[in-house]
Amino acid sequence: MYILKNALKNLIRNKGRNAAILIIATLTLTVVTVSFSIQTLSSLAISHYKDSFGVQATLETNWEKIDKEHPPEQTVNEDGSITMEQNFGFIMPDAEEYANYADSQYVKQALYQASCAIYSDSLKQVDDNLQQGEEIIDLGDMTKDELMKFYMVSTDEELAEILGGREELEKVIDTKANSVGSLIGFTDLPLLNEFAAQQRKLEQGIFPQNLNECIVSNVFAEKNDLKPGDTISVSGPSKSLDKKEVTLTVVGIYGDYFNEATAATFGTSYGDIFTTYDTLMNTGFHYIDLTDAVFILKDADSVGAFEQELRAKGLNKYLSLVCSTEEYENNTKPLKNLSHIAEIFTILASTIGTAVLLFISFINVRERKYEIGVLRSMGMKKSNIAKGMICELLVMMLAAFAVSVLIGFVLVKPVASTLLDDPANVTISLPAISIAFSAGLAFALSIVSSSCAVLVVMRHEPMKILSERN
Repeated sequence: MYILKNALKNLIRNKGRNAAILIIATLTLTVVTVSFSIQTLSSLAISHYKDSFGVQATLETNWEKIDKEHPPEQTVNEDGSITMEQNFGFIMPDAEEYANYADSQYVKQALYQASCAIYSDSLKQVDDNLQQGEEIIDLGDMTKDELMKFYMVSTDEELAEILGGREELEKVIDTKANSVGSLIGFTDLPLLNEFAAQQRKLEQGIFPQNLNECIVSNVFAEKNDLKPGDTISVSGPSKSLDKKEVTLTVVGIYGDYFNEATAATFGTSYGDIFTTYDTLMNTGFHYIDLTDAVFILKDADSVGAFEQELRAKGLNKYLSLVCSTEEYENNTKPLKNLSHIAEIFTILASTIGTAVLLFISFINVRERKYEIGVLRSMGMKKSNIAKGMICELLVMMLAAFAVSVLIGFVLVKPVASTLLDDPANVTISLPAISIAFSAGLAFALSIVSSSCAVLVVMRHEPMKILSERN
């Protein structure tokens, strides 16, 4: 207790030098606290973004493998022209197979997109904004002979080959005429590329969330006098199988905002009606095409293991798992750079602050050399003198730590909000780990600075110190 009381008195006696130490320690700890907080929040933002983003993986045809195992064959026709043919065949996975693939510990979420043509006696067809010179040919209601004449072939085999097989030929013959549009089902519509990229925007209502809900384009809604809350009845494309109609509730209306280049190249389909994937698959309609399937993996480390699992489940050898981490890397790169800069800044601030405090502590103790000599000659132990000086610096560091934490609470939010721009909805506040790091640094600075300075002075004997003063 005596040592602590004497340390407090010494702080008041040497208030000039101690004030300088206090200011430097406060500035050092404040800079370290804020920079370490930025580093921590950046890492936390990256972690949150990674958890919410995942890694997108799709199954794509491995044309390199196909070309290697089934090289194109050159055929010279009677008219001298050359035809390149490549004989191979495999069927893309269907909805059940994709669902089986998605049932994996590595998959965070699976996004499916499917579509089919729809028909209705009560709805009016709208004209699509197609590329100049392009038009949609409706094959519905064409007989086999009419199809052969249209494709300029003379045999069933040739017609089937053009359409993609006997099954596709039967499907075309069984398809109704005069479709009013396409019913497109997606697992999570706000994540569909067209809506995520703001090429199509919801103008009224909400996105479909429940079964038998849909959204229509503003052009389609105007043509058919529809508004949110109205219902439409549609049937599937098969003449022989899709006899009954399904009633859908319009819960929203969207508009098309494709840029001129995209619209000129691909055109715009105003008859696209969007619904949930489950709604489309539960309609019972036939000839539904699964157009896209995306697996959101938990992290990049899962890619290899997930592909091995797919192979074990029977994934065709001509299909490859393709992952894209470019978007994740592009979005997290600024955060990683900021975290690295904050880390360097923390180290520099800690190093410079320590060096300055050591220098001032040496000067302070050297000026108190005579005091140390007197205390030593009176019989005070070296350890007690060291404890006293350490207590002095600990008290000052405690005060500096308290002030730096208060300043950190005030500064960290505006600084972090400006630098991080809250990319992953991370709660911006002074992290507890930053306070703990600052406290540890304050304690370390106290021990190191006071101990080094005291050890240098107490190398000398008391009488030598007093004689030098005389």
